[in-house]
Amino acid sequence: MRIPSLRDDHPRRDDTGRAPTSPARPVHLCGTWLAISTGDQAAVLTALDLSDPVPVTMRQGESAWNRDHHSWDTDGDRRHPRMYVTPVLDGWTLVFGELPGPAPRADRSWARDVRDLCARLSARFGAAHLYGMSCGDPWTMWCLAESGSVLRYYETGTGERIGSHPAEDGYRLPDEDEGLPPEAFDGIDPADADAVMARRAELYERHALPEVCYATDIAALTSVDPGTFGARTRVSGQGVLALTALGHTRDP
Repeated sequence: MRIPSLRDDHPRRDDTGRAPTSPARPVHLCGTWLAISTGDQAAVLTALDLSDPVPVTMRQGESAWNRDHHSWDTDGDRRHPRMYVTPVLDGWTLVFGELPGPAPRADRSWARDVRDLCARLSARFGAAHLYGMSCGDPWTMWCLAESGSVLRYYETGTGERIGSHPAEDGYRLPDEDEGLPPEAFDGIDPADADAVMARRAELYERHALPEVCYATDIAALTSVDPGTFGARTRVSGQGVLALTALGHTRDP
């Protein structure tokens, strides 16, 4: 099966050979992304064994990541052809795409592999966080590492838990019970979404129940939340699409 090429996104160049810049905008988040506390993009490429970087706008990079993540045109070991490495965004470099080292997410060793990766990257850069979201189900995760150690690992549905983090204070974790009373929705038509949400908001306020947190909430408190990028986001440098080792073996 064909693996997407760096050329698939046809990045246009200006007279300097660089892709034209584009302003930061909210990112559609489905998959995993790294946030690394550095402005040294070249060092990030080296640390992740990425090569052949091609300058792209932020919009092109995000589009490539989403297309690759949702594509069925892949097979087995050839899941990791390229990654999108952002410009520096509010002091953080983000990396979107299938991680080149860890096993597939369905594999039981995936959690251990990503913890090892984050620990290694944080030893080099000071802080390295991995976040994950799904646009099709409630799956979410985060791995927060600093100075070579994983401080917190959380993933829904797997039972994987390591440590704790103050960013979670005041929130309910996604797989914890809401704490609503049994009669919470008595008299409410479950098919009436507006009525259900109104009752839920009323009960949350009345009982002072904590809201659930997802990776974006934790990212906003520990690095940056790509879902809130906009005109106030500080952008420095140039984003690139870069090949992983498997990207060099794509079909012609």
